[in-house]
Amino acid sequence: MSKRAMCLFVTFVFIIPLRAQVNKELQDAFLEAEYFMMNGDYSDALTYYLPLYEKLPDNSNLAYRIGVCYLNIPSKKNLSVDFLSIASKNMSAKRKEGSISQVAAPYDALFELGKAYRINFKFDQAKETFTKYLATLLPDDQENVEFVKHEIEVCDKAKDFIAKPVSYTEENIGELFNDEKSQFNPLISADDKSFAYMVSLKFYDAVMFSKLINGKWSAPINITPDLQTDGDFYISCLSADGKLLFLSKEDNDNSDIYVSSYVGETWTKIVRLNKNINTKYWESHGFISEDGNQLVFASDRPGGFGGLDLYISQKVNGDWGPPVNLGPEINTQFNEDRPFLINNGKTIFFSSQGHETIGGYDIFRSDLQSNGLWSKPKNLGYPINTPDDDVFFMPVGDGKSGYYSRYKETGGYGKEDIYKITFK
Repeated sequence: MSKRAMCLFVTFVFIIPLRAQVNKELQDAFLEAEYFMMNGDYSDALTYYLPLYEKLPDNSNLAYRIGVCYLNIPSKKNLSVDFLSIASKNMSAKRKEGSISQVAAPYDALFELGKAYRINFKFDQAKETFTKYLATLLPDDQENVEFVKHEIEVCDKAKDFIAKPVSYTEENIGELFNDEKSQFNPLISADDKSFAYMVSLKFYDAVMFSKLINGKWSAPINITPDLQTDGDFYISCLSADGKLLFLSKEDNDNSDIYVSSYVGETWTKIVRLNKNINTKYWESHGFISEDGNQLVFASDRPGGFGGLDLYISQKVNGDWGPPVNLGPEINTQFNEDRPFLINNGKTIFFSSQGHETIGGYDIFRSDLQSNGLWSKPKNLGYPINTPDDDVFFMPVGDGKSGYYSRYKETGGYGKEDIYKITFK
């Protein structure tokens, strides 16, 4: 063997295993990122995606995933546009999921880019991008075709809402409840004496609870251990006297509604509501009226108008009876969710993708009329509703004020704070 051939052989022997090792390290890091992204831990996913993208700057699939992560982090949404723009320049319908060798982004990059433009108030670019994405859909994919057409219409309507902002006052509820972490899903009992909310801790989302004692709120305590639940769950209602806590718990592709009772100074283990309420389909966000006799919730069970619909159940002999769909005045072909029933069952606040929105989900109000039908839902307006998803508004009293959580670039205590707003 010649010296040249020997050198080539030695190079081949040592470089090929080294390259295989490098590729394995990249693949392992990619799978770590995929795991976090799949579980909605977008910040953790970025800690893997970003170094990978530095090493593989031509990988549009990585750019797509980075853009989606930024789009789901409240303080980073403005960074999503650049990455999704890069991803949308190299797309393919052929996919090799779970592999770092997948270079082209999916066509969904166009849809996510449209969302990114809209959320960042770039409505003309959003409209143009959604139109491009619409051309990639098959004609028989009717559900997605109609949804993208709706997104295109929203881009024009959003400008009208923003040109006519509503008047209200807003008050951060303070450092007793807000800190450097994300606080969300604020709930208050109708007697104004019990307050609950959720906070994002390092390894899980916790439920915090406070009581009004001698005119002052007690220090919030973590009641998650009392509930004896894990995984993804979200609180949705405190009863009028603060003795019942409703929540929905997600399990793979299913979600059911549960309740816990306040006994003494502790909360009981959660109990699933009956089969009239929970089915093999998706049920979430149960909320009861002040008298405790009506339960409103969201479900995608068959027989609705499309996606998640809102249903109401009456209490019969101490338990929940068969629910009734709230009808086409409330429900659309898209999703309705997070209902709150006040004024003894005569006023409902809820989130919707399908009515006249500023973008994504918006919060709406409707009132029960004398003919038994709900009034046309009214958008709460900008800037209470934004071009992003606005899904959770806890009304109080007669609905002229309420609580929600928001991330603000200036002011506040952390990632998302809880605010009380009052309409003028």
